[in-house]
Amino acid sequence: MTSNKLCLLLGAGVALVPQAAFAQSAEVFGEFRARYETVEQTGKLDADSLTLRSRIGVRFKPADDRFTFLAEAENNITLSGDDRNTSFDPRPQFATINDPDFTELNRAQLTFAPNDALTFTLGRQYLGFDGNRIIGSPGWRQDKNSHDAVMATYENGAFEASYVYHWQLNKGPDTNFDWETDAHLFNASFEASDAFKIAGFVYLIDIPEAGRENLSNTTYGARVTGSTDLGEIGVSYDLMVAAQNDSGSATTSFDNTLVDSGVAFAYGGARFALGYDVVSGDGNVAFANPLASNHGTAGWADVFHGGGRAAPADGLEDFNVEVSYGASVESSAIESWRAGLIWRDFSSENTSNDLGEELDAFVNVNFANNVSLSVQMADYDGPDASYAPADKTKFWVMLGYKF
Repeated sequence: MTSNKLCLLLGAGVALVPQAAFAQSAEVFGEFRARYETVEQTGKLDADSLTLRSRIGVRFKPADDRFTFLAEAENNITLSGDDRNTSFDPRPQFATINDPDFTELNRAQLTFAPNDALTFTLGRQYLGFDGNRIIGSPGWRQDKNSHDAVMATYENGAFEASYVYHWQLNKGPDTNFDWETDAHLFNASFEASDAFKIAGFVYLIDIPEAGRENLSNTTYGARVTGSTDLGEIGVSYDLMVAAQNDSGSATTSFDNTLVDSGVAFAYGGARFALGYDVVSGDGNVAFANPLASNHGTAGWADVFHGGGRAAPADGLEDFNVEVSYGASVESSAIESWRAGLIWRDFSSENTSNDLGEELDAFVNVNFANNVSLSVQMADYDGPDASYAPADKTKFWVMLGYKF
């Protein structure tokens, strides 16, 4: 379904809303993020870039509050630094910083809530289930993914269920890299208490795009999460298990699994977390999540996978440890801060080959008036082997503002 059809559907939906419903004043919202990024990669020239991403939107809150209409535009401009490889300007001699200039319609959605239990959303929107691991709207790059879809959600106390029909993934940058899809997404969850929430899902994803057919899959699984206190120590856990096989337009057979697990302990401002993730691969195809992103789930350097692409064909095992400390600040200027380190050890799931280590570091500061500052670093050091990615070091400074 094309963007023209999306406009027709939205237009028809808006026409059903009484004109008087939009008489109330609109709410304008937005955010800005300036980012300086550098990348050093073995075998490539160093890359650097300073960009400014802007999102401006309007939300109509009509008198008939069963309806809400939201539209949002997104723009990115390069302030300095053209020594980089991007989708719009391929310069393969340089490392990649895929934040070229673009302007696009990021969201345009009509929501109808006939009662407190049911909600229907039609149009270009964000989607996110179960921590965005398989279905999500990643926004690490300056262009944030959105989805052309219709979603129905039912909530009743601790129970929630959603069904989504999905026909286009807006990957960006701009509209040149959007993917046609034909997907049915089912997700349901029950939160018995803070200590135990269980979710189950079935995702039927068909991507008939040339060269991407083998991202088509059927994925099903479950996730349990929870948090509790052991004296003065807070404990939280997360376990997701999923199975995936070929379906739809896929031209090869595969049967892969995902295990995503972690446990964290918090005491005062200190946090200590352990994670172990296993993405299986049969040597030809690995477990994929084309409707989400992998940034941050297997290292911030994104040497193995990112942007929704699959892990290496032999799969990936990622053992990681995080230590961090942060605090709220009683200050008129600074509200909170957190700093930490994440160490990761990688190996291939199918062959058990050593795939190296990565150290990620961060300092995040939240200021008053919705201003934020983040400084991050990722340093991947791989083995000197043909099957391993090239060594890569990335550095970011990001300044954000929301209103």
